[in-house]
Amino acid sequence: MDFDLSTLFPVIVILAGVVTIQFFYGRKLNLALMRNVIVTLEEIIRPKDQLYTWLGGYIGFKAEYDVDDTAVEKIEATLTLLPRHSILYLPVSKITLKDDRLFIVFRSRYPIRGDVHIIRRGLYKFGKGIDNPMEYFDDRIALNGLEYDVFFKKKEDKDKLIKLISGLPVEKIKHISITPSTRVIYAFITPEKRVIQEIIPRMFKITREFAKGG
Repeated sequence: MDFDLSTLFPVIVILAGVVTIQFFYGRKLNLALMRNVIVTLEEIIRPKDQLYTWLGGYIGFKAEYDVDDTAVEKIEATLTLLPRHSILYLPVSKITLKDDRLFIVFRSRYPIRGDVHIIRRGLYKFGKGIDNPMEYFDDRIALNGLEYDVFFKKKEDKDKLIKLISGLPVEKIKHISITPSTRVIYAFITPEKRVIQEIIPRMFKITREFAKGG
């Protein structure tokens, strides 16, 4: 049977049109999301200076904020968005990434005296999500009906961090930790305005509570 290319041409045109429309719509949406996250971060952090590096044009950015704070030397943020502009890769990314992500790092001016990780159970498919998990005590807790794995060196530090995140929208917090070796307070969250507005002030407080001299 002869194959008539003319019957396939309209399909190709339609597909090309769908891909093009999705590209412009997805690009516009991701740019709006990036803009909203940047505005919210700067409103809350009030940096002295900032530096942004774009990731792949429309999938996010890295940011560095210099701040005038007694305990916090620098704040870093990395936003990664679903590739809404790519109709072909978007379904794959929804399986692998699942959602938009915002990673926030507070670098302390002083040594950190705690070592605790609170991680949403099942977040990491491979491994525990921390280095050398055998060096930690571990526990499982429930926060607002969600299960979290907690890795800690001292029970009082674990209890202190749990108390300090009390009242936060924990369903939007995937991982929050204190790492003394790098002087870092870290949070992996859903990049929603309300979540950013609540987690940033709390991270300032956590840094001051766990920083020696802060």
